Amino acid sequence: MFSDGAESRARWQIFTVALVATVLLNGISQSNPTLLGLVTACLVAAAVSLGGLIFWIRVTRLQAVKITASYIGFVLAYSTVIDLIFGALGYTPHNNRSRGP
Repeated sequence: MFSDGAESRARWQIFTVALVATVLLNGISQSNPTLLGLVTACLVAAAVSLGGLIFWIRVTRLQAVKITASYIGFVLAYSTVIDLIFGALGYTPHNNRSRGP
């Protein structure tokens, strides 16, 4: 279950790259809650993911592109589904500031 050596090190490296990409994606999209913010966040997260996978973990470029594309695709699909669900419920998360009576 818990491996030693290179496998364990690779798992932690992958976890670190994913965590950094996710934190950047979330931070940028929260600081700029527009479509441009989401696009910027996805591009930054993709660049960090590709860089980490290629230069730190040493996977091939093709593998790195496939991994990053599937991650960004999942993020976009998840964001779209969540926006559709909340939109159908009448909740707009970015415009729901406290309003007076």
